[in-house]
Amino acid sequence: MDSHIKHPTTSAILLQQFDMAIGRYAAFCSTTTDLIKRLLTSKKIEVHSISGRCKDRASFERKITKKSHYRNLPDITDLAGIRIITHYSDDVDVIAKLIEKEFEIDRENSIDKRIILDPDRFGYLSLHYVASLKSTRSKLQEYSDYDGLKVEIQIRSILQHTWAEIEHDIGYKNEFEVPGPIKRKFSRLSGLLELADQEFISIRKEIDRYSKALDKQIKINTKNIGLDALSYEKFVTHNPLSLQLDKKVCELGNYETSASLNESRIIKRLAGFDITTIEKLSSLLKKHEPSILRMTTALRALPDEDPDQESEKPSPVVPGISSFYLLHVLAAMKEPEDIETYLKENDWLDAPGGLDFLDILVNFFKPLD
Repeated sequence: MDSHIKHPTTSAILLQQFDMAIGRYAAFCSTTTDLIKRLLTSKKIEVHSISGRCKDRASFERKITKKSHYRNLPDITDLAGIRIITHYSDDVDVIAKLIEKEFEIDRENSIDKRIILDPDRFGYLSLHYVASLKSTRSKLQEYSDYDGLKVEIQIRSILQHTWAEIEHDIGYKNEFEVPGPIKRKFSRLSGLLELADQEFISIRKEIDRYSKALDKQIKINTKNIGLDALSYEKFVTHNPLSLQLDKKVCELGNYETSASLNESRIIKRLAGFDITTIEKLSSLLKKHEPSILRMTTALRALPDEDPDQESEKPSPVVPGISSFYLLHVLAAMKEPEDIETYLKENDWLDAPGGLDFLDILVNFFKPLD
């Protein structure tokens, strides 16, 4: 036997295996990312982002050079990686339960880095799973090519992600590298971010409680309810007065209400007329109902923004169309120069039929000859 024959090193073998397998891992990563997106959608779990990536050759080579204990490609569990960034830190655990249910978890290589730090040490880390497809899924034709492959799934909140990105940018790998004064700043900042995460959760819960209380209150009593995006949405979709007036406007104007609702601009417009409570909005709708309906008829004569729209087909409008027409009625009570300013501020004067719109508002409350 020739003793001068050179045998491939373990690193060279691993690189060959990597080159042959990376295409399969890339497809696995993409397919698994899409699968997780569908699973989250089916459970109505909203996240900030989901991204997948495969380790590139240069990074892989550095890894196997630095850590020489790898013998085969499957020993390396982070060739494919998926990162899920949530809006809130408590969503991390919700998604974790879903991942544990839908995937086979490699417990030995998975780690919850959120709980490995001592309370007085800095660090703001994430939950890492090493997972593979369950046999029930890998038996399906569309997943059969990925049987036995592993993917690292990171789950962290957006604030945890912010910490990790900045910490990585600064360049310190662990707390032992950090000078004492900077270490104290890291520790304080970690505490602030953790507190911010908890406060965002508290705000979300408070909004949920407020929303549920509005559902009950707004149907029967509009007193002591401030006008905001949520209360306005509840009012125009639940309050009988608003719903009935919307129905009349739609019948007169050949409209139909859509499911979408963009309340941000109308809240600002209503505030411009000093309408800052649901009670006042409700009172004005009731008081000006005849004028709102007359305004609807008057404005139907304006040119349609969509000339291809079939005249017989109802035009879509948002819920709260009667509140929108209330604005025009209130504007028509002002002086001509104020009416012109109202139209200019809302970009209606230069729109098709803008001058006719101005004429209608200026003359709306003038007595007929």
